Amino acid sequence: MKTEKLIVTNLAALTRKYGSKHKSILSDLKLLQASDKKRGLGTQLVFLDKAADMQKFKAKAVTDPANAKQNKDAIDALYKHFSPDYLLIVGAQDVVPFQLLNNLLYSEDDGDQKVASDLPYACEASYSVSAAKFIAPTRVVGRLPDIPGGSDPAYFHALVQDVINHQPGSDKDYKKYFSVSVSEWQKSTEESLRNMFGEHSSLFISPVKGPKWTSSQFKPKTHFINCHGSLDDPAFYGQKGKVYPEAVNATLLAKKVTPGTIVAAECCYGAQLYNPQLTEYDQPSMANTYLQHHALAFVGSSTIAYGPAEGNGLADLITQYFLVNVIKGASTGRALLEARQRFLDEMGPTLDPYELKTIAQFYLLGDPSVTVVSTPKTTATLRSIDANTRINRRDGLEAKGRMLERFITTPQQLIVKPIIKPRHETALQAQVDTLLKQRGFRQATLMTFENTPKASQTRSGAKAFAQPVKFHVYSESATHGKFKETKVLVVKEKNNAIIGYREYVSK
Repeated sequence: MKTEKLIVTNLAALTRKYGSKHKSILSDLKLLQASDKKRGLGTQLVFLDKAADMQKFKAKAVTDPANAKQNKDAIDALYKHFSPDYLLIVGAQDVVPFQLLNNLLYSEDDGDQKVASDLPYACEASYSVSAAKFIAPTRVVGRLPDIPGGSDPAYFHALVQDVINHQPGSDKDYKKYFSVSVSEWQKSTEESLRNMFGEHSSLFISPVKGPKWTSSQFKPKTHFINCHGSLDDPAFYGQKGKVYPEAVNATLLAKKVTPGTIVAAECCYGAQLYNPQLTEYDQPSMANTYLQHHALAFVGSSTIAYGPAEGNGLADLITQYFLVNVIKGASTGRALLEARQRFLDEMGPTLDPYELKTIAQFYLLGDPSVTVVSTPKTTATLRSIDANTRINRRDGLEAKGRMLERFITTPQQLIVKPIIKPRHETALQAQVDTLLKQRGFRQATLMTFENTPKASQTRSGAKAFAQPVKFHVYSESATHGKFKETKVLVVKEKNNAIIGYREYVSK
């Protein structure tokens, strides 16, 4: 039977984490395989550290569970061997690590030195710490996490049971939504909701709404959250001025999340997985908690995320594209792959550094083969045709991903320096200084990046068309308690002329 779904995990890491209780995890994975078989999916479970099995599949075993390169190389080799439709990574980062990518924006304003990412596992490109290497996603990937540092397999058992017991619903079930937004970003969130649902009448604003939501308010199966998040923090926060009240608190989710819920969160650290025992809250992360209370999928960011206060961009786009695809009937994993590809296609051909960080930081927590919106029941013959349709879709997605690599260019950092006073040395700088003043920037830090065109972007003999594009990034921050509010102006330059600008704020 063809391997439509590949499950990978690390037996040694699970044994070290759970002791003899790790056998419960193995039993759950066998149950998942059996359930997949009933759905018509041939599922192969591979332990990345089991040398004999890995050798059989022409892959090198992982000897150090924490080694990102070993894990990336091993998963790439397995993917090449099996060519699965779905890749499911089992466990949090202390079982199978995230790939840690360098953050080009690392500074006093953006404190993320690294971006924890599953994007490299979705790409054919070989191991690298450069996010720029992973702008051609071709694979359907998701991670079914346990709790970092946890030792009770009951958590993972509950997640597997939710996957096994899930029955797809109608699109009407998922067109009803729960959404909460920071007051300052209301217009942006309204635009996102109109794009997804055609209206925004059910939007809540924080303040004053939350965090004590009623079961009725929380009942919709689609949750879209555009709030602030904080490092190692189980709550999301609203904002008005310098006031940051709690909007959603993980400790208050019990018995309120409808089974089968899907969640997309724009928030900083929205999908971060952390060891709750190492935090002041002793509460699992928001993503872990949503899944614990029967959500099926959670898409969010591992680090500081960005978007405009008005209009849509960055985090707004990747999250809404995901939800739109799920509601149309895509599996959660395909929904994210298509969202990633659409984001790159529409932001390209020249990505600014914030667009590059966005594509790296958002990932799927949940089984990527799960479909939440049902399709018409079919006969065995039609199911066979559907399987062929899925193969054709995968071929198309692989081709599109490879095409993106041909024309997308990524930024390289040139300059980092504070801007202390207006410069006016050139007409271009005078224009930028005027723009900074108009947009309320008082003492920004400048980072300049350059994108060099690829050969496929140039016209034969037309050298002017092949000029590099520069992005001048101006950022400044203000701290309010534990919150650092960063605003950004990205000025795009080509041939010594401004050809556009964008404004972003940290989520």
